[in-house]
Amino acid sequence: MIGSMRLQCGMAMRPVNSDFYAYLLIILVFFFQFSGISQTAPDKYWIQFSDKNNSPFSLSSPEQFLSKECIDRRIRQGIGFDELDVPVNDSYVQQVTELCNCEVHQISKWFNAITVSLSDSLIAQQIATLPFVLNVKSVRKIKPADPADTKNVIAKNGVNFSEQYCEEFLPYGEGFRQIEMLNGHLLHELQFTGKGVRVAQFDSGWNLTDQLPAFAKLREEGRIAMTRDFVFPDSGSVYTLSNHGTFVLSTMAAWWPDSLIGTGPDATYYLFRTEAPLGENIVEEDNWVSAAEFSDSLGIDIINSSLGYSLFDDPAMNHTYSDMDGNTTRCSIAADIASAKGILVVNSAGNSGNSDWRYITAPSDGDDVLCVGAVDANEVKAGFSGFGPSSDGDIKPNVSAMGQATAYAALDSTVKTGNGTSFSSPVVAGLAACLYEAFPGKTNYEIKRAIEASASRFLQPNDSIGYGIPDFMTAYQILLGEEQLRIGDFDATLFPNPCDNELTVLLKDASYCDVAYEIYDVSGKRVFEAIGMHQDKQYGIIKLTGLSQLRPGMYSLHLGRAGKHSVLNFIRR
Repeated sequence: MIGSMRLQCGMAMRPVNSDFYAYLLIILVFFFQFSGISQTAPDKYWIQFSDKNNSPFSLSSPEQFLSKECIDRRIRQGIGFDELDVPVNDSYVQQVTELCNCEVHQISKWFNAITVSLSDSLIAQQIATLPFVLNVKSVRKIKPADPADTKNVIAKNGVNFSEQYCEEFLPYGEGFRQIEMLNGHLLHELQFTGKGVRVAQFDSGWNLTDQLPAFAKLREEGRIAMTRDFVFPDSGSVYTLSNHGTFVLSTMAAWWPDSLIGTGPDATYYLFRTEAPLGENIVEEDNWVSAAEFSDSLGIDIINSSLGYSLFDDPAMNHTYSDMDGNTTRCSIAADIASAKGILVVNSAGNSGNSDWRYITAPSDGDDVLCVGAVDANEVKAGFSGFGPSSDGDIKPNVSAMGQATAYAALDSTVKTGNGTSFSSPVVAGLAACLYEAFPGKTNYEIKRAIEASASRFLQPNDSIGYGIPDFMTAYQILLGEEQLRIGDFDATLFPNPCDNELTVLLKDASYCDVAYEIYDVSGKRVFEAIGMHQDKQYGIIKLTGLSQLRPGMYSLHLGRAGKHSVLNFIRR
């Protein structure tokens, strides 16, 4: 587990071995030409054309471009055909894509426009000069939060959604803020919604989950794969006794357009009752352990546990803060075992921040548990959210998400808001399922590490929101980087990529220090060199600043130490 970080970064100039870096440059060129790896920056532009001239289609023959069902409906309703029905001029589309070598994401015949990804705003200016282009507008610019500066996150969230994302909007309804805060909607835009990922929810009951409209799609597609009652084995149904599980599940699994869409709406869910709706007894930890073991036997990918244990009805059962070391309570030990078996355990930090017991609760103290605290819509810590660290000094909570005024599906078929780390935990767990879908070959530890490394305070964690608020597009880029952007000896990744002024390099072996690094442009010219390292228990970290002096474009970062060398590629936008 990562402990407290201390800045130990030095900078020094060093001589350059020109033969060595010339050799690396050859490798880099080969890598770009033959690896087939896409280096597309996630900036999207809407390009509107001025006309549909020279179209091969005619309004007198609508069957050329409209289906029979559409034509029949038009005739039935007395609606004619007009230029809006005619497809976009394909030659215009082809000329744009040839100019920018870009991918077309959307084509709108009604607006006579396309949406494309561009790596450079200068290319957008070139497109705007084409004689058939009427308008070019930026419609999305992913700017991952600087891990050392939460101000960037706040600025990002000040954007008016309806202006910037109107053309790519999934109807999240009242739940938009809690997913947009984490850039989770962008994962959905990439079609990662948790498909095929197994999520076990430990809770106290799911009243009306078998009836509410928010879960209709989940039921119809058979994605409530199993239910089991570890508290009342003979109860016959988990859809009774408590609303808590219903509310929690809706933040992940709801598909209720214009009302609420969860963070992992296409995952498969397993509902396990481990918590007695009334009373607080340590036996519930044993229920938790049994459910964790059963989850392991089923091949579950993620456990979301919006539960916590510290104080009980019988004071003799009470835990102490010293017990919150990840190695004392049964459920915490079981959580770490589940992690070792390959399950990502996501657990709420607890709601005791304003009480005499102000700390996190078990099993969120587990060394390998992703403990989630709560913030409000303005990304300020919720007062009730439990504080860290664990009693043995691990950073807790690990990350934080929206747990104050969080939207959930209520029993009266409306959307309401509620408070608690019970909500922030599943918001994160659902998006973790999206990452699992995107990177099925990654381990639970790699997923957890990427989520932590993407967070707003990764380099300056604290005891209130931990590593901060994760950015799941940055986490995606980190995992993508591990798969596609690394070449050489170091087990390293860099983010955010593309970057603006700063770039962080994460080396998984913290024993390295004084790593030399240089930056080269695509022509092979060295534009930056230094030596530096910042270390903690698990990671080696290099933070590069002042990159705004570099022109926008593609660069390669060369790392070297003790005969080991690596090249990582990035885009300065």
